[in-house]
Amino acid sequence: MTARPPAPRRGFTLLEVMLAVSLLALVSAVTYMTFAAVLTGWRRGVSLAENLHHGDFVLEQLAMGLRSTYYPDAGGKATLYGFWLEDNGEGQGESDVVSWVKLGGALVGQDSPFAGAPHRVKFFVDDDADGARAAFIKAWRIDGQPEDFDPDEDVEPVLLSRRVSGFNCRTLMPEDVEDDGAFEWQDEWEYTNDLPIAVEITLYVAPPEGGTDPVAVKRIVQIPVAFLCEPWEKTGDSEVAP
Repeated sequence: MTARPPAPRRGFTLLEVMLAVSLLALVSAVTYMTFAAVLTGWRRGVSLAENLHHGDFVLEQLAMGLRSTYYPDAGGKATLYGFWLEDNGEGQGESDVVSWVKLGGALVGQDSPFAGAPHRVKFFVDDDADGARAAFIKAWRIDGQPEDFDPDEDVEPVLLSRRVSGFNCRTLMPEDVEDDGAFEWQDEWEYTNDLPIAVEITLYVAPPEGGTDPVAVKRIVQIPVAFLCEPWEKTGDSEVAP
C-alpha cells in the first residue's frame, strides 16, 4: 500500500483578514458612538434635572414666603410694610430685586430668631465670591432696629442656590385686570406702601451639561392678604359682621 500525502490546510487570505478587521473596527466605532451619545444624553438629563430641582426649590421658597406676607393696619408706617420691586430689565443675565415683609420660616428657616416676628426679606441674584451668578436672600427684623440701621450694609446675604443665574419679577394690581379677565403684568412697581394681588416669578437656572442657554422656570403666586375694613357694618337697627 502506498501512503497518500496529507491534504494542504486551507487558511485565511490577507484580504479576508483585512476585511474582517475592518468590519470589527466599524462595528466597534458604531457601538462606541451610540454608547457615547446615550451617556452624553443621560448626563445632560441628570444635569438638567438637578438644575431644575434647584430652581424648583428656590421657586417654592419664594412662593411660601409671598403667601406668608404680613401687612398690618400700619397707619403712617405703611411704606415700612409695603412691597418693593427694583426693575433691572429682563433676560437670562439680569436680576430684579424684590422685597416684602413676612412671617414664618420660609426663606429664613424655622430656627431663625425672628421667624415668628414680622421681618423683611430681600431676594436677588448677584455674583458670588468666585464671580459666578447665584441667588441670595437678606432678612432682618422690622422692629427694634437702631436709627442708623442700613440693611445694605448691616445685613450679610445668605446664599440660596448657585444654579440660578437670573431673576425677573412682574406684579399685578386689581386695576391691571381688564373687563374680559385678561391680565396686564407690570414690570415696575410704584406703590411701595401697598401690595400686589399676584406676582409672576421667572428664574433662569443653569443650562444642562454642554448647553449654552439657561432654562427659564416660572410661577405665578397670589398674595393672600385681605382688604382692611371696619369690623362691623350697621344695617338698620342691627349690627352685622361684613
